[in-house]
Amino acid sequence: MGGLSGREFESPHLQKGIAMPRQTDVRVQKTKERLSASLLSLLKEKSIEKVSICEICNRAGVNRNTFYSHYSDIKELLAEIEGGFMEEIISSIAISKNTVESVEDLFLLILDIVESNQDMCTLLFSDNGDKNFLHNILMFAMPSAIQNWMAELGISEDDATLLYYFVMGGAVHTLEAYVKKGISLSKKDLASKLNDMVMKAQEALSISKN
Repeated sequence: MGGLSGREFESPHLQKGIAMPRQTDVRVQKTKERLSASLLSLLKEKSIEKVSICEICNRAGVNRNTFYSHYSDIKELLAEIEGGFMEEIISSIAISKNTVESVEDLFLLILDIVESNQDMCTLLFSDNGDKNFLHNILMFAMPSAIQNWMAELGISEDDATLLYYFVMGGAVHTLEAYVKKGISLSKKDLASKLNDMVMKAQEALSISKN
């Protein structure tokens, strides 16, 4: 999947509005997969600022012209990788929305996604990763969480929004610790404890308004 797409593969066929042969599409996709794998491999060794296009191409077995036919720079390639991962997450949340009936269910869903993409999440939480990525995931889940909390906790939209921002700040660091094996709890137990914390925060919010 691709989220933030790179520049279109330039071709006279595209310029004329004629569909490219499927064989070419498959070849382009395979090339992009090699470039993505190459970048992710390099990010295990160094920060993105220290990765060069030459290194990516050498490891992927393609030349620089091929790289530039798809991407303007390295960050555009990384954006496409993250966009693809984000699409998978969005699909998972959309498919599961009818079964997410509680705050605990939402946390468990996010933990399932993190565990299913352990390598990607470990990389994103490393010193070479993009720390804003999990924040973006949680922001995507925000509308669903707010609606659930309004219904489940009986609070206003403003209070649910305030509660979500409060919880999100702690959730980012908690999930980071979980990915880095700093928390030995099972997914179920961690989701339950996070749920308890949300309830306590909601109680404190209610008390402060009385």
